[in-house]
Amino acid sequence: MTRNTSKPIKFAFDREKAIQAILWLLRRNNGAMDKLKLVKLFFWADREHLARYGRPIVGGDYYTMNLGPVSSELLDLVNEATKATETLPLTTEQTGHQILAKGTPDERWLSKSDLDVLDEIYSRYGHMDGFRLSDMTHDLKAYKKNDPPKGGRKLLPYNDFFLDLDARAQQMLKIILDEQEAWADFT
Repeated sequence: MTRNTSKPIKFAFDREKAIQAILWLLRRNNGAMDKLKLVKLFFWADREHLARYGRPIVGGDYYTMNLGPVSSELLDLVNEATKATETLPLTTEQTGHQILAKGTPDERWLSKSDLDVLDEIYSRYGHMDGFRLSDMTHDLKAYKKNDPPKGGRKLLPYNDFFLDLDARAQQMLKIILDEQEAWADFT
């Protein structure tokens, strides 16, 4: 069987898992975090988890935008917190820039590897602001290859997350491609 490396890797977005992961990061950050910083931490966490374990934590369709890559569904979820909704355990302060937790995370939704990577990414980048995290993403080959139009966005294939990563991560990419190709035969 010949591997089709041009076929993009896909990972579904898990809304409930994303809510719990957001709550976990917010708890780690004293219950609140700048929206830009939050979505950037998830990019770094998804990229790291994908390279190590063959799947992102929250997934969804990633796009490059002027402020860097973001999961479209995660951004929609975070933006939903700006609307007064009782169904979401998140809210924002008046300006809408700070995301606030209205509950505690249910860690049963998160695997040990999810929690380990979230903790590591927060330890590594949690002291930085969202704009610094955004600037760092602009240095990645994945972003440069998928540079969005001004004011627009461009799909960022998961395959491109691996452009800057080491040989071990490249092996993981081969495993993911083989697995997704095998599953494609059943769909």
